[in-house]
Amino acid sequence: MSTSNRRRTISVDLSETVGGEPFRLLALSGLVVLTAAYVAVLREVTLVVGGTRSLYLIVVGMGLGATVLARAIRPRTALTIGLGASVLGFWTYLEATGHGLGTAITHADMFVSDTVTLATGMELLQMLEAGIWTLAFVPAPVFLSWYLAMRERYVLSVIPGGLALLFLVLTGDASMGVTLVGVVGGISAVGFGELHHRDGSIAQADVLAIMFAVIVFLSLSVTLVPGGAASPTFLVESEPGTLDGVIDDNPDRTTITGQVDLSPEVQFSVVTEEPGYWRTGVYDRYTGDAWVRSGPDGSYDDIGLAPPAGEYDTARHTFTIEHQRNTIPVAAQPTAVEGDVTDALRVTDHGQPMPDGPLIQGDMYNVESASLHNDPETLASAGTEYPEPITEYYLQTPESTSEAFEDRTAEILDAADADNPYEKAAAIEAYFQSEYDYTLDVDRPGGNAANAFLLEMDEGYCVYFATTMTQMLRAEGVPARYVTGYTTGQQVDDNEYVVRGLDAHAWVEVYFPDHGWVAFEPTPQSRDDTHQDRLEEARADGEPNVDTDASAGVPADGIQDEPDALEDIVDGVPAPLDDGNDSDNQSDGTPDANRTPDGNESDDDPFDQRINPGGGTAPGAGADDDDAGIPSIPFSSGDVFVGLAVLVGLAAGAHRSGVPALVSREVRLYWHGFREEPVTDTRRAYDRLEHLLARSYRPRERGESPRGYLASLEATHSVDPRARRVMELYERAHYAGEIDEEGATEAIDLVTELARERAPVVGHLWQ
Repeated sequence: MSTSNRRRTISVDLSETVGGEPFRLLALSGLVVLTAAYVAVLREVTLVVGGTRSLYLIVVGMGLGATVLARAIRPRTALTIGLGASVLGFWTYLEATGHGLGTAITHADMFVSDTVTLATGMELLQMLEAGIWTLAFVPAPVFLSWYLAMRERYVLSVIPGGLALLFLVLTGDASMGVTLVGVVGGISAVGFGELHHRDGSIAQADVLAIMFAVIVFLSLSVTLVPGGAASPTFLVESEPGTLDGVIDDNPDRTTITGQVDLSPEVQFSVVTEEPGYWRTGVYDRYTGDAWVRSGPDGSYDDIGLAPPAGEYDTARHTFTIEHQRNTIPVAAQPTAVEGDVTDALRVTDHGQPMPDGPLIQGDMYNVESASLHNDPETLASAGTEYPEPITEYYLQTPESTSEAFEDRTAEILDAADADNPYEKAAAIEAYFQSEYDYTLDVDRPGGNAANAFLLEMDEGYCVYFATTMTQMLRAEGVPARYVTGYTTGQQVDDNEYVVRGLDAHAWVEVYFPDHGWVAFEPTPQSRDDTHQDRLEEARADGEPNVDTDASAGVPADGIQDEPDALEDIVDGVPAPLDDGNDSDNQSDGTPDANRTPDGNESDDDPFDQRINPGGGTAPGAGADDDDAGIPSIPFSSGDVFVGLAVLVGLAAGAHRSGVPALVSREVRLYWHGFREEPVTDTRRAYDRLEHLLARSYRPRERGESPRGYLASLEATHSVDPRARRVMELYERAHYAGEIDEEGATEAIDLVTELARERAPVVGHLWQ
């Protein structure tokens, strides 16, 4: 058997051994990884709102259905089935949200707008019926991906799952790690599918190299996509953040972290008729390690602020922003906001104002708020006939809530003989204040933070107390919500308070029928001493931005004791306003006829006069250029790795496109290369000549002999006589196998001369 035949046999044997099923299985495994990536993101949603088992059943059912139908139906039918399943799911979602299919058709622009909102960074958990939306989203990509994979259409099979993962990246739900895993799976499916189609030829190794480079590139480009993916998990904790940064930076989501520091920087000041807690965020959906605000928001000009239920008086407050911020502080139960900030003010579905852009130093605005007329006896008899929107929003617990958590809650309430919602809230509040200690030095627990805090911990800070109390009440069927903001702050004048980052706080609001939301304070009072000590320390150390002109020189504990309103909040009952202004509102909570629509009683209201009509300007910022001039290493090990990966990918892509072969031919045209034995050198010289003739005239046709090829060219063109001499030397070497080194050198030199004369500039480079 000849050498060429033996090689051909070996190649066929290898293709039969290496190709086929192994690469098909690897391609299908890659698709499973891609599917698992976006299903894992959707699973995180259902773990919070419920429906994980249904999600798994849909995924498995669609996968099995696609496998069974892969050879029985045409692609067009499969597309109809996949899209039909999604239409059915989203119809169910629309019905659950109270819109219906008819509304979707007549208000298509609204739903397109909502889709764009999702794709530009709104988390799925912010949707009202996130669980149903998730179950509606998953059937089409799973069915279509697996159907196409079963038909060995690997490239097409990756498209549905890839688009699903991309959408979840855009919403901010898919983290960097999950996205990278999905990308690896998708590209693996394409790469191994290609190897399967080509029988696993080793020549296709460039496909895997290209895959590797693309994976690295996409893992870096994910950070360029809008949206805030879920926070990554670090094996080693970074430096702790500040308490106000943890709970007050994002009006849509606040994460439960470990140890935190206290920032003494002034955030804002308040002139107020009735001091209290200053609310900045209301969150309803608990994930186990974070709180998320769900539901839509609307323009303040369009929807305003709804007054609370029950009897109430009103109080007025003027806020002055001292430090740029993304949330707007208001008094609890706000009923109106006045000032330039209302030009870009929105209101969440929970009645909390939210600025469309950052507030800057100097911004001023007025807030009118309600002061509820509540007492323990009234709240204890409020009953449990909750409105449907309240139960839909404020009874959610994640699937990770353990039975032990529910049992421990029941034990605490049984010991306190708490029967009604008010008694349960007061009992939990008293339990934490008496049985737990306050500390900022906390290790972030794994899993559900509320479970860990109630069952395993005995100290923490406000985030843990408020989170756990809210979940305990919900486990008992009592609507409650997690609220963030600031305590009253340092009193610097009769009606004026300065509020710092160290005053950042989280507490609980509990809903009572016909009374509305009532604040409860589960955090121990030792908190006040810790935060006051931090202010004194900051002043002693001369830290910047600790005081305003009004607070400089005022003792850390203020000019007088904390107002009674705070003591009443601790008891679970907000203090009634007793300043003779009961006529502001009727006993049924309707506005008084003498009050103007914007809430102002008269034009000479001293609070109105404090508003800055022109708004504020950002403070001048100057950064100290303290660089020591120490030279830095220009490239990290990560940069080197990425660079190598990109080079490998470019090289593989070039090989895949035939660029190396093209370059190799071009180089051989002008440079013979390293010398070998005379026969081989002469044959290589003729190959170069033939390539030169093909470029100058035409390629040699299949079956045409070298002599016949040259004769044909000479008959129609003026071919250089040196080509005939090279032909003669080639025939002597190829057919007779007899040529000396001098003849081989002559053939090489003649071809080199012809090539360099044809392109003298290029040829000069090889001299």
